[in-house]
Amino acid sequence: MHRMTQSRLFTRSSSLRALAVCAALFALPAAAQSPMANADYDASGYVTPAGMAHPSMYQGGVVPAGMAFSPGMQGNGPGAFPGGVMPVGFRSGGQCDGNCGSCDPGTGSCGGNSRGGLVGSCMSGNGLCGCGLCGGGSCLDSLSNYCLFCRGSGCLACKSIDFRYLGHNLHKCRPYGEICGLRWYDLSVEAVFLGHTQGGGNMALTSKGQFVPPSPIVLSLGDAKDGDELAAGVRLSGALICGVGGNVEATYMGGNKWNSEAGVTSAAGDLFSFISDFGTPPLDDIDASNAQSIGIESQLHSIELNYRRRTMGPYCRFQGSWLFGLRYLQFKNEMNYSASGATGFFNSSDRVRNHMFGAQAGGDIWWNIHSGVRLGMGLKGAWVQNEIKRSFNVAANSLNNTTINDTRRGSDLMGEFELKFIWQFNHSWKFRTAYYAIAAEDIGFGSIDKDTVLSLRPGNTLVNPSYVLDDLVVQGISFGTEYNW
Repeated sequence: MHRMTQSRLFTRSSSLRALAVCAALFALPAAAQSPMANADYDASGYVTPAGMAHPSMYQGGVVPAGMAFSPGMQGNGPGAFPGGVMPVGFRSGGQCDGNCGSCDPGTGSCGGNSRGGLVGSCMSGNGLCGCGLCGGGSCLDSLSNYCLFCRGSGCLACKSIDFRYLGHNLHKCRPYGEICGLRWYDLSVEAVFLGHTQGGGNMALTSKGQFVPPSPIVLSLGDAKDGDELAAGVRLSGALICGVGGNVEATYMGGNKWNSEAGVTSAAGDLFSFISDFGTPPLDDIDASNAQSIGIESQLHSIELNYRRRTMGPYCRFQGSWLFGLRYLQFKNEMNYSASGATGFFNSSDRVRNHMFGAQAGGDIWWNIHSGVRLGMGLKGAWVQNEIKRSFNVAANSLNNTTINDTRRGSDLMGEFELKFIWQFNHSWKFRTAYYAIAAEDIGFGSIDKDTVLSLRPGNTLVNPSYVLDDLVVQGISFGTEYNW
């Protein structure tokens, strides 16, 4: 009981004291209530930083950080900032100093997020218009004035499009990854568009009129170059980890098919062929014809199986790899030549298949331009055995219909150059584009062997067709994606 009485007395005494202090504060002038009004800075030990005026030099009170004076607020009006501490980035009158609304890191209308890779900070939540690209507000506020239908009055075209979301969508495409992350993929798929050189030169085939010269050449081998146009194919590659920094890769590239045709006609029947030296003497099956034509077809397939070992350079800016393995490349080429007239017809076809197989070695180097953005260059060289199989066929009304099959083998060199670019979207997906160039020597091309055709006439000894060998260059671009599990 005694302790309870003391506690109650102490509580009553404290309450009376608090009421007395509050009454005294209400009785003081307003100036005395402000803790900053008549502060004795010197007595408190306050030290003024170098280059800063003493607090007693200020004419007014301290303005809370982030508060802007306005004519309706207490104080000395819009011009009162010199008497207090102004918020960072503002000047007299509460106006922006030109930087607070920019896309600088951590400031402005871009939400304080200036990061996001190469796409830039303006590709954040507010889109392109978040940085005042359209003068503030919605993009349509400005762009709709140029509408051809309503001149900004608000037609369906203006209301259905809002460019504010464009920047936000681009922001999602910013590069992803670590600059020191080792290059790796599990599966890549590319659409490949390739062209190739044509062997055999630009031999004259048909003249309009007998004897050359003076009769003009109206059809040549170069009129049907099938490789001048880009043909679509596919490139598939898969990788499997095999030891630290190593992997086994299997790659297929091909399916590209080329074809080209060229022809000439004459109602007068005055077309002569190179087989008869343009009518000296004329051959009934080929010369004095009304139409002659040439057609060429090609196809490419390539298969690789390699072991690749990757390595990282200093500071992670460059990394590379070396590889060795096996390579198989098949290049098919077929040439068809025909003539028809009142006295006869002639058709020939020469189908040639190059089967190249051997060992290869090479490597590549990658420049990590930015986290998730890489530029690479690769080289491969192979020593292969080229087995050329051909099937030469001739059909004509006065010649023996004949098919000649033959095989030629030889050792050749082959190389490949790659220039590659990678943009990584997230952990699993990357955009990939590349330039490819494959070069090989002594490739067999289809032809029209003049001596073989003439040897098919009755009473002559058959002469096997000779091979037309030339260098082959296949090159083009690709677009595709890479995937990581």
